[in-house]
Amino acid sequence: MKKLTTLIATLMLLMLPALAQEQKHPRFNPEEFKARMEAYISQKACLSQAESEKVFPIFHEMKQKQRELMKKEQKLKQSNFDSDTADKKYQEVLMKVAELHKQAANVEEDYYKKMCKAISPKKVYAIIQADDAFHRDMLQRFSRGHDKPKPRK
Repeated sequence: MKKLTTLIATLMLLMLPALAQEQKHPRFNPEEFKARMEAYISQKACLSQAESEKVFPIFHEMKQKQRELMKKEQKLKQSNFDSDTADKKYQEVLMKVAELHKQAANVEEDYYKKMCKAISPKKVYAIIQADDAFHRDMLQRFSRGHDKPKPRK
């Protein structure tokens, strides 16, 4: 019995550093993420300060509207139906999801036009490419653990 108690106490002591490390990781900071994204996109798309100031408010407004549509879609997709639910109800949900996809495409088209009025279409295209590359890069960094903060000493 004494060995079991000693073993449990030892295991608990060994787990303390692991628990303490988890608490040191800061939470997601949207403002920091936004700043990193803007810097990355500006550099990759070769945007001047003036171009950045013109296009990023439009770009962020587009992203906000897209997030709102995605939230609505997620809510619809999380609908729980019982086994007696008619196919008609499923059809309605599918049509609403398809409508949200159309709205998202329209939002994207409208905002691309607005951005093209602010800066050249070539630069807008470069922004879209850089945005995609930024998100791919961030996902890879998080999956490999390269973006995790180092423990403080």
